[in-house]
Amino acid sequence: MQLSKSGFGTYRTDISIKDHYNALYKALTNGINVIDTSSNYANGRSEELVGKIISDLITENKIKRENIFLITKGGYIQGQNYKFASNLKKEGKPFNEVVELSENLWHCISPDFLEDQINRQLHRLNQSYVDVYLLHNPEYYLNRAKDQNIDLTVARNIYYSRIKKAFEFLETKVSEGKILSYGVSSNTFISHSNEYDFTSLEKVFEIANSISEKHNFKVVQFPFNLFEAGAITNKNQSENTKTVLEFSSDNNLTVLINRPLNAITSKGLVRIADFKWDVFLEKDFIKQIKLVSLMEEDLLTEKIAGEISDEKDLNDFKKLLNFGKLVEENWKFFGSIEHYNDMFTQLFVPKISDIMLKIEDKITGEDTIDFSGRYLKECYKLLNFVGNYYKMRADKRSKIIHSLINKNLDEMFHKYTLSQKSVMLLNSIDGVDCVLTGIRKESYVDDICEILNSEKILNAKEIIQFVSKEIEYSDT
Repeated sequence: MQLSKSGFGTYRTDISIKDHYNALYKALTNGINVIDTSSNYANGRSEELVGKIISDLITENKIKRENIFLITKGGYIQGQNYKFASNLKKEGKPFNEVVELSENLWHCISPDFLEDQINRQLHRLNQSYVDVYLLHNPEYYLNRAKDQNIDLTVARNIYYSRIKKAFEFLETKVSEGKILSYGVSSNTFISHSNEYDFTSLEKVFEIANSISEKHNFKVVQFPFNLFEAGAITNKNQSENTKTVLEFSSDNNLTVLINRPLNAITSKGLVRIADFKWDVFLEKDFIKQIKLVSLMEEDLLTEKIAGEISDEKDLNDFKKLLNFGKLVEENWKFFGSIEHYNDMFTQLFVPKISDIMLKIEDKITGEDTIDFSGRYLKECYKLLNFVGNYYKMRADKRSKIIHSLINKNLDEMFHKYTLSQKSVMLLNSIDGVDCVLTGIRKESYVDDICEILNSEKILNAKEIIQFVSKEIEYSDT
């Protein structure tokens, strides 16, 4: 199958969100034929989304299943998987070789666990088979072994023996027709070979060859972006004479790139994209904080106090109705748009949800309910102010990255967005088969589909090396 240059990465997609359905639907009907998902994405609801859209499009005669390259992954024990695995452990029937990393996060690639997962995943996907099944970040074992001070040689022997057992099991799934091929998705394929959690593709390939000369280990996946350029800069294979990309190419492995636009750096996550923002004026922002705080005071002292006499309920409202103060005390300390977006999802949205639920549960007066609705709108308006502040800062960073790329980039490519330039550069590197992007909105799909058939950037490798070095030695 000819893979599209870019694929649809489904991390953070959910069958319950219409925008995600529309985005994937649009992608599959506009030239993208690679879908990458996993058992732990949205607690399995990402796989359900993929299954629903594939079924719908086949029914509508808009695609054929054999023309879709479907990838899923297994290894994480989170959410429902965690509850299930925990109960099995309590019953004295645990999965084998589980790596217990923290509360609510375990990891496992043992055959008994993978057997359970593949059956569940095919059901969620509504498919009889997947094109590729990947072990998802098996290096978690090494992370845990390092914490336990296990000797590196001993840890690596255990690590690769577990991968071998998983590969032997996956060969049986190929024989059964449930998967067509398998591979590994690892963040540490690109690491330096002396790092404790390094995963050697050369060693993994040797394991596959030891199982069978006609093995079905065909695919690898790893991060590669303008900040994390180890795929072309770290010679960590074949006694440190080849990069992971060179080794993959020499051995005809299909290479999937993840995190092309989301770099993990020493300063945290960095989004490699352009940002649109409204003008941020601090005086207007301060006015909005005061407005929200005054509305909270009005709600507490007049509206809610007039309806509720129970002291406990009043104290609960006092704890909740401090949104203005919460934003005022924290808005300058998020550091980046990426961190702010995390806090928006993890802190502010749950806070607003708690307020809404409490009001719905305890308040009946129409005037108070109406006032509460206007208050919540002002809370979101306040958050938009903060978002614009960090988008403004991120846009300055993006312009710096644009300028670094453009120094050595043919002018014909200067017109493209930062995300488009980044993806085109990666797709121009020899050995890269498909770049997986998280395109959860239709506008993101449009951005990527515009460059699906773009020309190769002939000096892409030099540009990426230059940009990554410049970024490394700057404050960007």
